[in-house]
Amino acid sequence: MSVRHYPARPIESEPGETPCTAIIPPDPRGWDTIAVHEWELRRVEWTDRHPFDETNYVLEGVLHVESDGQVVVAGAGDTVTVTAGSAGHYWAPDYARMLAVYSPNPDGLPSDALGYRAL
Repeated sequence: MSVRHYPARPIESEPGETPCTAIIPPDPRGWDTIAVHEWELRRVEWTDRHPFDETNYVLEGVLHVESDGQVVVAGAGDTVTVTAGSAGHYWAPDYARMLAVYSPNPDGLPSDALGYRAL
């Protein structure tokens, strides 16, 4: 198939989770292309670790990212990548909306959700 179509979906969340929607959803068995999510943080922080690179493009607001002792403060139009195997700690003291692009994960290796907390 040379063209793939992913119909629009609203941003959703479960209570106590970050609002997120899969634009190009990852296959839990693994994927050999990119996966893309849109997500929002409102006065919350989130920490996770992936077996693949996670690149976040900030659409609105300000996103703080810490990984391996390095802290980046990214505003609208900025891009931040946390490399595979590193824990990424993300927080928005007020608000941030991002596109998260995941690099391929052909073996479907699991990610670790390490924490979520309201600020």
